Amino acid sequence: MKRALIFVHKWLGVVLALFFLMWFASGMVLHYVPFPNLSQVDRLEGLEPLRVEPGCCLTAEAIAQRAGIGLGAARLGMHADVPVWRILAGEAEGRAPVWRTFDAESGAPVAPLTAQQAALVAQAFSGRKAVDTEELERDQWTVPQGLDPYRPLVKVRLAGDDGLELYVSRGSAEVVRDTRRAERFWNWIGAVPHWIYPTVLRQFPQAWNQVVVWLSIPGVVLAATGLALGIWQIFLNRTRWIPYRKFWMRWHHIAGLVAAVFTLTWMFSGLMSMNPYGVFGPRSALPSEQARWFGAPSVAQLQPRDALAAHARSSPNADALELERVQFAGHTWYRVHTRVGQSVMRADAAAPAPVLHARFPEEEIARALGGIRGAGHVPVELRRIDAYDSAYYAQNAASSDVRDTRPLPVWRARWADGIDLYADPLSARVLLRIAPSGRWQRVLYQGMHSLDFEALRNRPLVRDGVVMMLSLLGLALCITSCVIGWRIFASKVRPRRMPKLDEPWSPSS
Repeated sequence: MKRALIFVHKWLGVVLALFFLMWFASGMVLHYVPFPNLSQVDRLEGLEPLRVEPGCCLTAEAIAQRAGIGLGAARLGMHADVPVWRILAGEAEGRAPVWRTFDAESGAPVAPLTAQQAALVAQAFSGRKAVDTEELERDQWTVPQGLDPYRPLVKVRLAGDDGLELYVSRGSAEVVRDTRRAERFWNWIGAVPHWIYPTVLRQFPQAWNQVVVWLSIPGVVLAATGLALGIWQIFLNRTRWIPYRKFWMRWHHIAGLVAAVFTLTWMFSGLMSMNPYGVFGPRSALPSEQARWFGAPSVAQLQPRDALAAHARSSPNADALELERVQFAGHTWYRVHTRVGQSVMRADAAAPAPVLHARFPEEEIARALGGIRGAGHVPVELRRIDAYDSAYYAQNAASSDVRDTRPLPVWRARWADGIDLYADPLSARVLLRIAPSGRWQRVLYQGMHSLDFEALRNRPLVRDGVVMMLSLLGLALCITSCVIGWRIFASKVRPRRMPKLDEPWSPSS
């Protein structure tokens, strides 16, 4: 058995040593520099105030009906000094949803942007001059599937020392991603190698998933066999714990004894991050649950101009930047975004003075969440929580994006079969679904891979120190692995020296 373990560990190490070194080094960078993403806060910061003239505007329902498209999400905003509706269309026709833009006054579709028009959008968003444009479907920083409804894109390079580049959607006529030179540099040695994320592979999600899974599985075996051999030496070799005298083998064994456990847990949790073969349940509401959450479709009666006027009266110092149509619990609502907050109001009942709220009514959120799984599933607990728990939390609670990604307070419903659902009264969204398998995912992926257990999460400096210390130990182990792996490989491919013709032959030749 020991010979078999050595054989497997040796040759997997030859093949994977450089991958392990890459994962540890890039993981240290990724811990501090995340993959580029345009946060909701930054997006709103770049929008122009929403200006609606008398006689404007049509409702999103009226525009969708005229255009003959299914009405998904809809947002009213500005484009080139003209109010426009941006509608996520295509879901009703069974096609992949895509953002389309319509003139809010006439209902006429806005043609996809040219590169020159996209440059103007980027200039208005950033306040800088555009110096170059490039039309593309995707590149290294726009490869995630979440951007698929916005494609095709135009990349706009802007003046400035930081190398700012904005990506503008030709269909929705808005900025959807931003990157800077330093961010791109660190991601080339951080997220891209760590996630095996080159565009040529990542643009095929299923193929990318299989590549990562089938690199991770032998990686787990490599770490496990190394740990087994190290323990074997400790408990079964009574002569000495460190049986090697050569420098690199000796220090590989010592580093393995120190770093093997968390190397194995990081490799295994990295594998679990890919949810191989669907071992964990979905983390978003099921389609049937989403349908109950939205309720029966309703039609907006409140005109957008009246909603904006009501907001202006209640918050004269907070310019409206965007008006979002929200379908929730069988009613249509308008959600008005500003740089400092929001206003929400019912839109499916015409009223001379609509009632404005800072967030969606808590009792309606609670009622919709309690019934989201149908009449046969009554939650055993339904309450508002004002602090994070073991499943719903933010890794960086000080981030400006937390208000949109992991807000507080939220409503939590629990059922006897172990299902938990979390809903946000600020946006009327179901944020997270946790099944019994999801609790294992919380430990086997997020906990073991990011060390974001509550005791460390509440002490970010301590957590950073632990992650970096363990990463450096793993890096040292990987360096010894690479040296040993190279020597094994070189010894097998080095050509054997043939004797010269005038030399006598011997068996050693």
